[in-house]
Amino acid sequence: MRNRYKILLIGYSNIARKRYIKTFIRNKIPFCVASKSSKEKIKGAYKHFNDYNKALNQSDANIVFLSLPNSLHFYWSKKVLESGFHLIVDKPITTRIGELNQLILIARKRKLLLTEATFFSYHKQFKFLKKSVGNLKNVKHIFTNFTIPMPGQKTILLSKKLQGGALMDMGPYAAAINRIFFKEDLNQKDIIIKKNLKGLVISFDIFIKYRTKIFIGTFRFGNEYKNNLIVYTNNGFIELNRVFSPPDDLRLTIFFNKKDKSKIIKIKKDNCFENFFLEVIKNLREKKFSFYYNRMLKDESLRLKLFR
Repeated sequence: MRNRYKILLIGYSNIARKRYIKTFIRNKIPFCVASKSSKEKIKGAYKHFNDYNKALNQSDANIVFLSLPNSLHFYWSKKVLESGFHLIVDKPITTRIGELNQLILIARKRKLLLTEATFFSYHKQFKFLKKSVGNLKNVKHIFTNFTIPMPGQKTILLSKKLQGGALMDMGPYAAAINRIFFKEDLNQKDIIIKKNLKGLVISFDIFIKYRTKIFIGTFRFGNEYKNNLIVYTNNGFIELNRVFSPPDDLRLTIFFNKKDKSKIIKIKKDNCFENFFLEVIKNLREKKFSFYYNRMLKDESLRLKLFR
Protein backbone atom coordinates (compact mmCIF):
# COMPACT_ATOMS: atom_id res chain seq x y z
CA MET A 1 0.00 0.00 0.00
CA ARG A 2 2.87 2.36 0.81
CA ASN A 3 4.42 1.85 -2.62
CA ARG A 4 1.71 3.88 -4.29
CA TYR A 5 3.57 6.88 -2.89
CA LYS A 6 6.80 8.27 -4.30
CA ILE A 7 9.01 10.87 -2.61
CA LEU A 8 10.81 13.83 -4.12
CA LEU A 9 13.51 14.88 -1.64
CA ILE A 10 14.46 18.49 -2.28
CA GLY A 11 17.79 19.18 -0.60
CA TYR A 12 20.48 16.78 0.52
CA SER A 13 21.07 17.82 4.13
CA ASN A 14 22.98 15.88 6.78
CA ILE A 15 19.79 14.61 8.37
CA ALA A 16 18.43 13.57 4.97
CA ARG A 17 21.55 11.50 4.36
CA LYS A 18 21.65 10.00 7.86
CA ARG A 19 17.95 9.36 8.51
CA TYR A 20 15.48 10.10 5.75
CA ILE A 21 16.97 8.15 2.86
CA LYS A 22 17.65 5.11 5.04
CA THR A 23 13.98 5.02 6.02
CA PHE A 24 12.82 5.33 2.41
CA ILE A 25 15.06 2.45 1.36
CA ARG A 26 14.18 0.24 4.35
CA ASN A 27 10.46 0.65 3.68
CA LYS A 28 10.86 0.25 -0.09
CA ILE A 29 9.42 3.67 -0.83
CA PRO A 30 10.67 4.95 -4.21
CA PHE A 31 12.37 8.33 -4.00
CA CYS A 32 14.16 10.77 -6.25
CA VAL A 33 16.41 13.65 -5.17
CA ALA A 34 16.80 17.26 -6.24
CA SER A 35 20.15 18.56 -5.02
CA LYS A 36 22.44 21.37 -6.10
CA SER A 37 25.24 20.33 -3.76
CA SER A 38 25.50 16.68 -4.77
CA LYS A 39 26.39 16.19 -8.43
CA GLU A 40 26.59 12.41 -8.33
CA LYS A 41 23.58 10.10 -8.39
CA ILE A 42 22.54 9.30 -4.83
CA LYS A 43 22.43 5.64 -3.85
CA GLY A 44 18.90 4.30 -3.79
CA ALA A 45 17.36 7.22 -5.70
CA TYR A 46 15.66 6.30 -8.96
CA LYS A 47 16.33 9.75 -10.41
CA HIS A 48 18.49 12.79 -9.67
CA PHE A 49 17.78 16.44 -10.48
CA ASN A 50 20.13 19.41 -10.04
CA ASP A 51 17.35 21.96 -10.46
CA TYR A 52 14.40 22.26 -8.04
CA ASN A 53 11.95 23.69 -10.57
CA LYS A 54 12.81 20.98 -13.06
CA ALA A 55 12.24 18.37 -10.35
CA LEU A 56 8.76 19.75 -9.57
CA ASN A 57 7.84 19.83 -13.25
CA GLN A 58 9.25 16.45 -14.25
CA SER A 59 9.09 14.28 -11.14
CA ASP A 60 6.42 11.57 -10.95
CA ALA A 61 6.46 11.79 -7.12
CA ASN A 62 3.36 12.76 -5.13
CA ILE A 63 5.07 13.73 -1.84
CA VAL A 64 7.84 16.32 -1.47
CA PHE A 65 10.18 16.22 1.50
CA LEU A 66 11.79 19.66 1.80
CA SER A 67 15.20 19.58 3.51
CA LEU A 68 16.66 22.97 2.66
CA PRO A 69 18.10 25.84 4.78
CA ASN A 70 15.47 27.63 6.89
CA SER A 71 15.54 30.77 4.74
CA LEU A 72 14.23 28.78 1.76
CA HIS A 73 11.41 26.94 3.52
CA PHE A 74 8.53 29.31 2.88
CA TYR A 75 9.35 30.09 -0.75
CA TRP A 76 9.73 26.47 -1.78
CA SER A 77 6.92 25.19 0.44
CA LYS A 78 4.51 27.56 -1.25
CA LYS A 79 5.77 26.54 -4.67
CA VAL A 80 5.51 22.82 -3.84
CA LEU A 81 1.93 23.10 -2.58
CA GLU A 82 0.86 25.21 -5.54
CA SER A 83 2.32 22.47 -7.76
CA GLY A 84 -0.03 19.94 -6.13
CA PHE A 85 2.34 17.90 -3.97
CA HIS A 86 1.78 16.72 -0.41
CA LEU A 87 4.55 18.24 1.69
CA ILE A 88 6.78 17.45 4.67
CA VAL A 89 9.19 20.20 5.75
CA ASP A 90 12.19 20.17 8.08
CA LYS A 91 11.74 22.21 11.26
CA PRO A 92 11.08 25.08 11.48
CA ILE A 93 8.52 24.96 8.72
CA THR A 94 8.40 28.77 8.60
CA THR A 95 10.43 31.62 10.10
CA ARG A 96 8.13 34.66 9.93
CA ILE A 97 4.68 35.54 11.27
CA GLY A 98 1.88 34.80 8.83
CA GLU A 99 3.77 32.36 6.62
CA LEU A 100 2.36 29.20 8.20
CA ASN A 101 -1.23 30.44 7.80
CA GLN A 102 -0.57 31.08 4.11
CA LEU A 103 0.75 27.57 3.58
CA ILE A 104 -2.11 25.92 5.46
CA LEU A 105 -4.63 27.95 3.45
CA ILE A 106 -3.14 26.61 0.21
CA ALA A 107 -2.97 23.06 1.57
CA ARG A 108 -6.60 23.14 2.73
CA LYS A 109 -7.81 24.55 -0.57
CA ARG A 110 -5.96 21.91 -2.57
CA LYS A 111 -6.66 19.08 -0.08
CA LEU A 112 -3.01 18.40 0.54
CA LEU A 113 -1.14 17.09 3.55
CA LEU A 114 1.30 19.57 5.08
CA THR A 115 3.43 18.85 8.14
CA GLU A 116 6.61 19.85 9.92
CA ALA A 117 9.17 17.10 10.59
CA THR A 118 9.47 17.42 14.36
CA PHE A 119 9.57 13.79 15.46
CA PHE A 120 11.54 13.31 18.71
CA SER A 121 8.35 12.40 20.61
CA TYR A 122 7.76 9.38 18.36
CA HIS A 123 10.48 7.41 20.17
CA LYS A 124 9.49 4.51 22.47
CA GLN A 125 10.85 6.40 25.47
CA PHE A 126 7.96 8.85 25.11
CA LYS A 127 5.45 6.01 25.13
CA PHE A 128 6.97 4.82 28.39
CA LEU A 129 6.94 8.36 29.77
CA LYS A 130 3.27 8.93 28.96
CA LYS A 131 2.27 5.55 30.37
CA SER A 132 4.22 6.21 33.57
CA VAL A 133 2.77 9.69 34.03
CA GLY A 134 -0.78 8.53 33.35
CA ASN A 135 -3.16 11.46 33.38
CA LEU A 136 -1.48 14.75 32.36
CA LYS A 137 -3.04 16.27 35.48
CA ASN A 138 -0.31 14.42 37.39
CA VAL A 139 2.38 16.55 35.75
CA LYS A 140 3.51 19.41 37.99
CA HIS A 141 6.75 20.73 36.51
CA ILE A 142 8.91 20.05 33.50
CA PHE A 143 12.55 20.96 33.19
CA THR A 144 14.49 20.52 29.98
CA ASN A 145 18.09 21.29 29.09
CA PHE A 146 19.26 21.11 25.49
CA THR A 147 22.73 22.58 25.05
CA ILE A 148 25.31 21.81 22.39
CA PRO A 149 28.90 22.94 21.76
CA MET A 150 29.15 26.07 19.61
CA PRO A 151 28.60 25.12 15.94
CA GLY A 152 31.24 26.01 13.36
CA GLN A 153 31.13 29.56 12.03
CA LYS A 154 30.47 28.36 8.48
CA THR A 155 27.58 26.05 9.37
CA ILE A 156 23.92 26.77 8.67
CA LEU A 157 23.26 26.86 12.42
CA LEU A 158 25.34 30.04 12.72
CA SER A 159 24.27 31.64 9.44
CA LYS A 160 22.10 34.72 9.82
CA LYS A 161 21.54 34.81 6.06
CA LEU A 162 20.14 31.27 6.08
CA GLN A 163 18.13 32.05 9.25
CA GLY A 164 19.93 29.66 11.56
CA GLY A 165 20.37 30.17 15.30
CA ALA A 166 19.17 28.48 18.47
CA LEU A 167 15.64 29.88 18.23
CA MET A 168 15.08 28.36 14.80
CA ASP A 169 16.84 25.09 15.57
CA MET A 170 15.53 24.47 19.10
CA GLY A 171 12.36 26.57 19.30
CA PRO A 172 10.22 23.81 17.72
CA TYR A 173 11.25 21.49 20.57
CA ALA A 174 10.09 23.95 23.22
CA ALA A 175 6.79 24.41 21.37
CA ALA A 176 6.29 20.64 21.09
CA ILE A 177 6.88 20.10 24.83
CA ASN A 178 4.22 22.72 25.54
CA ARG A 179 1.77 21.02 23.16
CA ILE A 180 2.38 17.52 24.50
CA PHE A 181 2.25 18.20 28.24
CA PHE A 182 0.37 21.43 28.95
CA LYS A 183 -3.31 21.95 28.26
CA GLU A 184 -3.69 25.05 30.45
CA ASP A 185 -3.41 28.68 29.45
CA LEU A 186 -0.11 30.48 29.91
CA ASN A 187 -0.28 32.86 32.89
CA GLN A 188 3.29 34.14 33.12
CA LYS A 189 6.43 34.03 31.01
CA ASP A 190 10.03 35.10 31.43
CA ILE A 191 12.42 34.80 28.50
CA ILE A 192 16.17 35.43 28.40
CA ILE A 193 17.62 35.61 24.88
CA LYS A 194 21.31 35.92 24.05
CA LYS A 195 22.61 36.93 20.62
CA ASN A 196 26.07 36.84 19.09
CA LEU A 197 27.82 39.82 17.49
CA LYS A 198 25.97 39.18 14.23
CA GLY A 199 22.61 39.48 16.01
CA LEU A 200 21.85 35.76 15.76
CA VAL A 201 20.14 34.07 18.73
CA ILE A 202 22.55 31.56 20.26
CA SER A 203 20.60 30.78 23.44
CA PHE A 204 17.21 31.21 25.05
CA ASP A 205 15.96 30.33 28.52
CA ILE A 206 12.25 30.14 29.20
CA PHE A 207 10.14 30.12 32.32
CA ILE A 208 6.44 29.52 31.74
CA LYS A 209 3.88 29.41 34.50
CA TYR A 210 0.50 27.89 33.72
CA ARG A 211 -2.44 27.80 36.12
CA THR A 212 -1.09 24.81 38.08
CA LYS A 213 2.14 23.83 36.28
CA ILE A 214 5.59 25.18 35.40
CA PHE A 215 7.83 24.66 32.37
CA ILE A 216 11.50 25.65 32.58
CA GLY A 217 13.71 25.23 29.53
CA THR A 218 17.35 25.96 28.69
CA PHE A 219 18.31 25.89 25.00
CA ARG A 220 21.84 26.96 24.09
CA PHE A 221 24.67 26.88 21.60
CA GLY A 222 28.11 26.96 23.22
CA ASN A 223 27.95 24.71 26.26
CA GLU A 224 28.74 21.12 27.15
CA TYR A 225 26.34 18.72 25.42
CA LYS A 226 23.19 18.07 27.45
CA ASN A 227 19.91 16.76 26.12
CA ASN A 228 17.51 15.78 28.90
CA LEU A 229 13.94 16.16 30.04
CA ILE A 230 12.71 15.77 33.61
CA VAL A 231 9.00 15.42 34.34
CA TYR A 232 7.99 15.98 37.96
CA THR A 233 4.70 14.40 39.04
CA ASN A 234 2.73 14.05 42.26
CA ASN A 235 4.59 10.81 43.02
CA GLY A 236 8.15 11.49 41.90
CA PHE A 237 9.96 12.22 38.64
CA ILE A 238 11.09 10.66 35.37
CA GLU A 239 14.24 11.70 33.49
CA LEU A 240 14.86 11.07 29.79
CA ASN A 241 18.21 11.59 28.06
CA ARG A 242 18.98 12.17 24.38
CA VAL A 243 15.37 13.29 24.29
CA PHE A 244 15.44 15.68 21.30
CA SER A 245 17.78 13.63 19.12
CA PRO A 246 17.31 10.00 20.14
CA PRO A 247 19.65 7.75 18.12
CA ASP A 248 18.12 4.74 16.39
CA ASP A 249 21.09 2.45 17.06
CA LEU A 250 21.30 2.67 20.86
CA ARG A 251 19.22 1.59 23.82
CA LEU A 252 18.29 4.63 25.88
CA THR A 253 18.22 4.88 29.66
CA ILE A 254 15.37 6.34 31.70
CA PHE A 255 15.79 7.23 35.37
CA PHE A 256 12.53 6.58 37.17
CA ASN A 257 11.68 7.70 40.71
CA LYS A 258 8.30 6.94 42.26
CA LYS A 259 7.45 7.41 45.93
CA ASP A 260 11.16 7.68 46.77
CA LYS A 261 11.96 4.38 45.06
CA SER A 262 14.35 4.66 42.12
CA LYS A 263 15.16 2.41 39.22
CA ILE A 264 16.88 2.60 35.85
CA ILE A 265 14.98 1.38 32.82
CA LYS A 266 16.46 0.47 29.44
CA ILE A 267 14.39 1.28 26.36
CA LYS A 268 14.78 -0.82 23.22
CA LYS A 269 16.30 0.69 20.09
CA ASP A 270 13.78 2.68 18.12
CA ASN A 271 13.66 4.93 15.07
CA CYS A 272 11.56 7.98 15.86
CA PHE A 273 11.79 9.41 12.34
CA GLU A 274 10.58 6.19 10.79
CA ASN A 275 7.68 6.06 13.26
CA PHE A 276 6.75 9.63 12.35
CA PHE A 277 7.09 9.07 8.62
CA LEU A 278 4.96 5.93 8.58
CA GLU A 279 2.29 7.77 10.56
CA VAL A 280 2.35 10.51 7.91
CA ILE A 281 1.85 7.92 5.17
CA LYS A 282 -1.04 6.38 7.13
CA ASN A 283 -2.71 9.76 7.69
CA LEU A 284 -2.15 10.66 4.06
CA ARG A 285 -3.91 7.49 3.00
CA GLU A 286 -6.79 8.25 5.40
CA LYS A 287 -6.84 11.97 4.46
CA LYS A 288 -6.30 13.10 8.06
CA PHE A 289 -4.69 16.39 7.15
CA SER A 290 -6.19 18.63 9.86
CA PHE A 291 -4.29 16.66 12.51
CA TYR A 292 -1.06 18.23 11.27
CA TYR A 293 -2.51 21.65 10.48
CA ASN A 294 -3.81 22.01 14.04
CA ARG A 295 -0.59 20.76 15.60
CA MET A 296 1.54 23.26 13.68
CA LEU A 297 -0.79 26.13 14.52
CA LYS A 298 -0.64 25.27 18.23
CA ASP A 299 3.17 25.17 18.15
CA GLU A 300 3.33 28.48 16.32
CA SER A 301 0.91 29.98 18.85
CA LEU A 302 3.34 29.29 21.68
CA ARG A 303 6.31 30.67 19.73
CA LEU A 304 4.37 33.87 19.06
CA LYS A 305 3.36 34.22 22.72
CA LEU A 306 6.93 33.70 23.89
CA PHE A 307 9.01 35.62 21.40
CA ARG A 308 6.94 38.48 19.96
